[in-house]
Amino acid sequence: MKKFVFLLSIFLLCFTLSACSSENTTSEEKETKNAENEDTSIETNDVQSVDNTQKVFNFSLEEFAQAYNKVAQDFENDEEMESPDLNRIIIDDIGDFKLAEVKDDTVYTRELINETDDSGGTFNLEAWYDDNQNFNCLHLTTFGSDNMASEKGTFNTYAVFQALGIDIKHLSDLLESDEESLDVIDGDYSVHLAKIPGMSLIINIEPK
Repeated sequence: MKKFVFLLSIFLLCFTLSACSSENTTSEEKETKNAENEDTSIETNDVQSVDNTQKVFNFSLEEFAQAYNKVAQDFENDEEMESPDLNRIIIDDIGDFKLAEVKDDTVYTRELINETDDSGGTFNLEAWYDDNQNFNCLHLTTFGSDNMASEKGTFNTYAVFQALGIDIKHLSDLLESDEESLDVIDGDYSVHLAKIPGMSLIINIEPK
């Protein structure tokens, strides 16, 4: 737990410094509505609706993979972050849809990343789809042999957050609280975070 919180502190410091140095640039990009987006975050201002009840992401799986892979590369190139090598999402290697039961419902899943490190920790990232196979959720799980997340799991989780423009402080808020789960709205996303103390983290990211 202490190691995980330490890594979280490093991430918060790195991203805070980065945000301060690029504040003016970010402001100009927001004011220019039609300017080409050079940031790694996926713009998700318009969330589509299916049957007026089921919302789906307004970006494709390929677009998310591209954004995630770019962030993973940036992490590895940043010497201050000391990131381990992270797996990439290879579209051609993603398998077929698999039907899975989730609580009282069923979803179709496609595994994007399944990574294990030398310590026995794991990180798993899945794309979830509704009955019409509309992309509507990203499901993350990370386990650590002596913690809730391995080092690779930690960096992978932050790469997903960064790719989507989600504030990583939400994870810090959960870890520092006595609650076992946290639900937040961040921009166009509804984020559900849950922890099993000393064992794992489970995160679902859906359109708001």
